Amino acid sequence: MKSLGHVIVPVIPAILLNPSVSEMIPFTQAMLCIKNFVYFHVIAQYPYHTESTIRYMQNYLEEFHRQRDVFSPFRAS
Repeated sequence: MKSLGHVIVPVIPAILLNPSVSEMIPFTQAMLCIKNFVYFHVIAQYPYHTESTIRYMQNYLEEFHRQRDVFSPFRAS
């Protein structure tokens, strides 16, 4: 997953090179959602955790959940 994070986070902006004004808000939300998911997963793989790493994980997970609705229109029914 760590390598995926190095690939997916830079690739997403390349997909939408010149977003229109109406695409900017969902694009930014999608980027934040993906970034927080990747960061959470990377820290979760640490061999041990401190109060600080747990706090980071909580923050990344909360931010992920705040932004994840941007993908709702694309859910399979």
